[in-house]
This record gives sequence, C-alpha cells and structure tokens, in this order.
Amino acid sequence: MEVPQVTADVAGDDNRVLGLAYLAESETTAEIFKELDQFVEKYAAWVHAQNTQINELEPDERAAAKRITARMETALERMRRGVVLLRSNHLAAESFKLANQTMLDQMRQADHVRGKRRDDNDYRWRPFQLAFLLAVMESAIQEDDDYREIVDLIWFPTGGGKTEAYLGLIAFLIVWRRLTNPASGGGTTVLMRYTLRLLTAQQFQRATRMICALELIRRRVPKLKNGAPITIGMWVGSATSPNRFEDAMKYVAQASNGNAGALRSLVLENCPWCGTPFAVPENYAATETEFHFCCVNKACDFGQQGQGVLPCNVVDEALYDEPPTLLIATIDKFARLAWDERANAFFGVSGNRPPELVIQDELHLIAGALGSVAGLYEAALDTVLKARGIRPKYIASTATIRMAEQQVERLYGRRLAVFPPPGLSCDDSFFARTVPLDKRPGRMYVGYLAPMLDRQHCMAPLAAALLAAPEVIFEVGQEDRAELLDAWWTQVVYHGSLKGVGNSHNAFNIDVRDVVRRLNEERKQEAKEPITRLAARIAQLTSISSAEENAKTFSRLEKLRDNPECLDTVLATNMVSVGLDVARLALMIVNGQPLTTAEYIQASSRVGRSEVPGLVFANYYRDQARSLSHYESFRPYHEAFYRFVEPTSVTPYTYQARTRALHAALVIAIRHADHYLRSNDKAGKFSSAHDYVKKIVEALKQRCKQADPQRAAETASHIDLLVEQWHAEAAHCHVAKIQLNYQAPDKDKAANRLLHNHDDQIKGLWPTLQSMRNVENTGLLKPL
Repeated sequence: MEVPQVTADVAGDDNRVLGLAYLAESETTAEIFKELDQFVEKYAAWVHAQNTQINELEPDERAAAKRITARMETALERMRRGVVLLRSNHLAAESFKLANQTMLDQMRQADHVRGKRRDDNDYRWRPFQLAFLLAVMESAIQEDDDYREIVDLIWFPTGGGKTEAYLGLIAFLIVWRRLTNPASGGGTTVLMRYTLRLLTAQQFQRATRMICALELIRRRVPKLKNGAPITIGMWVGSATSPNRFEDAMKYVAQASNGNAGALRSLVLENCPWCGTPFAVPENYAATETEFHFCCVNKACDFGQQGQGVLPCNVVDEALYDEPPTLLIATIDKFARLAWDERANAFFGVSGNRPPELVIQDELHLIAGALGSVAGLYEAALDTVLKARGIRPKYIASTATIRMAEQQVERLYGRRLAVFPPPGLSCDDSFFARTVPLDKRPGRMYVGYLAPMLDRQHCMAPLAAALLAAPEVIFEVGQEDRAELLDAWWTQVVYHGSLKGVGNSHNAFNIDVRDVVRRLNEERKQEAKEPITRLAARIAQLTSISSAEENAKTFSRLEKLRDNPECLDTVLATNMVSVGLDVARLALMIVNGQPLTTAEYIQASSRVGRSEVPGLVFANYYRDQARSLSHYESFRPYHEAFYRFVEPTSVTPYTYQARTRALHAALVIAIRHADHYLRSNDKAGKFSSAHDYVKKIVEALKQRCKQADPQRAAETASHIDLLVEQWHAEAAHCHVAKIQLNYQAPDKDKAANRLLHNHDDQIKGLWPTLQSMRNVENTGLLKPL
C-alpha cells in the first residue's frame, strides 16, 4: 500500500516575502508590509473559496463545515493582526527583522559547516511557518491579547518544519523582550520541554546554532549589546549530561586519559557554530565552580574573542548560576522543582522577568500515566509564573493527535487552536497538501506474515532478504545505483518493547546470518555476483543504552554505505519514533504491530524523508490477535490510518493521580512563587494562616478548576487536606524543637523532612516523585 506524502511546499511558495534575506535585509519596510498583506490575502481568497463550497454540501453537513471555516476565519484574522502589529509597532518590526536575520544566519552557517554553498535567496520560510509566526506573534508578546490564554498547536506531518516555526518565534520574542525591557529582559525567557532525553539532546544541538546566531547579532546591535548574553541550557537527568561541576570535571579528566567516549556525556563534541571538533582540555573549561564550552578556532566568530566561550551549557549548577535565555529540558526534570530550591533561578531573579513562553514538543506523548502526573506539575508551574506577574503563552506541536482539546484543557487549563486549521478536504489545508502519487512517490507499506514461523523466528527470512536485496536488485552500472544502495542499505528494525529488541538481536546473530548464507549459496549456483554482507553490523537505540552508546549509534547512522562505520541494522524501540531524523534512511521493519496507531505513524515516518521514497515492512505475528487483525485489514487501515489515531487519555485530577503528585504541586507553588518559603530549611515556617500561603493555595485551586471543573470541589478539598497536614507537621516540629526541611539525606537524623523518596530509610510526610514516569526504581541486569 503506497501512502501519499504531504508537502508544505504549496502554491505561492515562490513568493519573495518568504525569503529570509529579503525580510532581514531589505530597507524598504513599506514594501515588505505590502507583500505580507498580499501573502495573507492569498489565504483569505482560499478561505473565501472554502466558504462558497458550503452551499454545495448536503444540509446535514453544513453545520460541521461552518465550524471548520470559522476556525479558518479566526486564523486569518490573527495573521492580519500580526501584519498590523508589525506595521504599527517599530520595535515589533525590528524584532521581526532580527529574528529573520537569526534564522538566515544559522541556516547559512549550517550549510557552511557541511561544505555547501547556496544563494541567500534559497533560504526561505515555508508558507505555513511564516503564517504561524504572523498568527501567534501578538499573543506571544502582548499579555492582554485575546489569544494569550489559547494554546496554539502546530499540527503538521513529521519532517514538515515544525521546529523551525517555533525557533523563529523564540528568536522574535527574545529580541522583543530585550528591546522593550532593557533592564529586566534578561534571565530565562523560554521554557522548551521534550518527553525523551534522546530527543532533548538532539533538539538542544539544533537550537544551539540558532542561539549562537542570535548572540552574535546581540553583540553588534547597539540597542542590545549592553544586555546580558543570549544563551541556551539543557536541563536533563544525570544519565544524559552532568548535573554538577565535579561530574563535568570527571568526564573531562577521563577524556584526557584516553576515554574519548566520556565526552559524549557532555553532549557537545563539536563547536555548534563552526563545527570544529572539540579536543581535551582546551574546549572544556571545567573547574569546581564553573563549566564552559570554548571554541579555540580563530576562524570562528566565537573563537576570535577572549577564551572563545560559547553561549551554551549542560551542567545543572552552571544553569542555576547563570539562567539561560532558552531552557531546553525533559518534562521529567520539572519534578525536581519540588526538591531543589536552586531551580528558582529559572523563574526570574536579579530583577529579570519570569519566562513568557512555554513550548511543549510532541504533545501526543504527554498522555497516559505520564500525562496525568504532568498535568499536576503543570498546574504548579502556571501558578508560580502567574504569581510572579506573568501570564505565560503556551505553544505545542505534534504530527499525530486526537481529542487534543480535552488533553490541552486537562494539562494547561486553556482552550486550543490548531494551526494550520484543517480545510473542508482532509487533503488540503492551503498550507499543507497531499501530493498525488503520479507526481511524487509515497511511502510504501508492505504487510508480511509468516504463518509457519513463531514470533522468535518469523522475522529472519524477511530481514535476510532485505539485507541481500540492495545488491541483488541494483546492478552495477545502473543509474542512481549509489544513491539507492545507500538509502536502502541500513534497515531500522522497530520494536514495541525491550524484550523484542533482545529477541531480534539473537535472531540477527544466528537465524538471519544463516539465511543470508543460504541465499548466497543459491546465487553462486546461478553464477551471479555474491552478496557481500554475510554478517550484519548491528547497533541498538533503546532507553537502556547509555547516552554515550546512543550518541555513537546516531553518528554511525549518518555514515554512508562505503564507510566502515556504516550500520547494516539498527534495533530500536519507541525512542526513535520522535528522535530519529537521518535523511539517508529509507528502509524499516516494524516488528509486530505497535500498541497505538500514532506510534506506528510516527515510527514509520522516520524513513523516506529525502528524495528516495521510504519502504516499510510490517512484520505480523501469527499468534497475536492484533497482528492478524491488522494483516487482514491492511489496505483499508493504511488508506486512512490518521483516522485510526487513538484519543489521548490525560486524567490529572483523579484520586489516583492526585495521591501521587498533588502534594508536589502544592510544594512547588508555595516554594517558588516567592522567596518566603523557598530555602530547604523553611518548610517548618509554613502556616495555613499566613496571607502568602492563603493567596498561593487559592491560586492553585483556581488553576486546577480551570483544567477540570467537574472535579474542582474534590481537588480543592484534597489541597485543603494537604495544607492541614503540612501545617500540623510544621507545628509539631516547632513544639518539639525539631528542624523541618523539605528534604534531608538518610544520614541526617536530626532533622525531619517534608518529602522523601520511596526507597529512603527515613520517611518524611509525603513520598514524592523524582521523575514523572516511575514510582519505583528499576534495575538492569547485564551478563558479566
């Protein structure tokens, strides 16, 4: 079954106003505004045409059609207001210009690092990206805007350019904040969260080049150059980056002693601006009190100045000392807010404003148990920011989601606006259109079922055939042979569980190798060219692999077929469904039908992202009812599989979810909304009669009510109970003359603690999560 591709390159994408160089460098702003008007009016004409089609519909379809076109009209109005803002506010126009210059510079620099040269006119916005920026810019910078409380969701297929859309918005907001608030525009401006540490590290590297470009602009623009540096930080767990200065020193020391893999724990191995590989110790300034990345390449814009300090960091302690302008984090890390007072640095210190924009990528992953817990922490974060005087703007993105309105309401207590809004036809939203198969090949899906083989052995014939196929099909001398061989050389084998990865690893080492050897013998008998790869070069991409191992595997995936480091097979779990973006890959085996359609679409979209179309084999199990059902309905399922995307389930205000995390939300709100009860030794100063406590508790109740009005009363009662428990514990400790801390190590037997880990020997008042995913620690067994 061939599934057509969706393109963002739509009619009008040759418009001059989409050019980054034109928007950034043109001196005739009046002409730019005129062309922006024309760009918006093209969409207006299309919306008008959609409205005229309503009368041609059946009477029972017209009500739904009018709701669809009403959403288009709203998006159109917001785009027009964006152009009016640029025309009427010179600081907004200047911010827009510098944001475009930032995106141009970072794209140009990325090509320079790859050894490519392109004309500046080739660097362009996709139409939906510019439209999105126009539509949301007013609500992003004006707190009293009608759409400030709306969550704007970018809903676009994978590979369509969602990341660039909100990176442009980030650049615009940062410049605006610096221009309009010279004295208080520093500090953390944007919070960007991801659900997977692998994706977080990748997007950090991607966004760092944009921040480097913006920082260089700040240094040369008179109105900005006296402000604090524009920086980026990655705030994740210790498995991905060092949390302490001493950890960073340890990794640098290990690298100095010959362990090159230790540098992967520091995330960056090359200068994000010039691409120069880092060496030890000159590129890492690591001491007991600080850590910096440095570029010593004198040809680099950063290496030319001082010690070449780069505007990026990955060490928690460094981020607390100097809060980054853009903070990229895993959503799990926000569970640390209840435990660590130092994270307060991200909410506006030293006279700086709190963060104004919160971005959640891959919204569909904030579901189930994770989403239910995250919703409570989100209520606390929102309460803190509002108590500090900011109504944050929320942006989200996804490629696969259903019933997003309810999910957004439960998570953020806000209404939702999807961009681009769908059209009357599912194949056309003006900014995204389905490409007919006769104009461009789609992604080919093939269902495979071996009825005589069990699930441990059924994949071996398929995988062996796909290993042999490129050399067999593409003969020497064939046109485009090298490109096609490379695209279909590395097969990604996707699994729904870690157990499946283990089974496949055994199969590739034994069964697949035997089948390839047998195929080769058959070719010899037919006097044909032998198959060269009798044994596959295998690697894994899973959550149990270390950050160092995963980084190495990602690097090897970029290697072309003739490189000795090139992989033949990658065994992966859902870690890659949103974190794998390697253009050369075009072949995948989905080993067993994934549990959800969203996961299936996301995973299979990882291949075929370049000119060579993707080929996806779904390996179905004979002894699994779900696999057999999908095999039997293979064609109708793939003809409209977006229709089968499951609704996301988020229930943060059920009793079970509240029991796990509502007390943590209360602690975060009380602890970070002001300095009064922030430090670790202030937990015992809590009093339910204090005006500050009353104010924050009421604000938290209201925020919870916004998210789930039906459970507002029981949630408020639960919060009151938690307040009473905290008050009673503080009063008891005061009478007994015992120190009450928020947390204390097991070795500290003199103080009581409010919070404790599940495995702590000395218990506190409330068991509290360190991560939003698991209550209990897991153990991994490895053979010696």
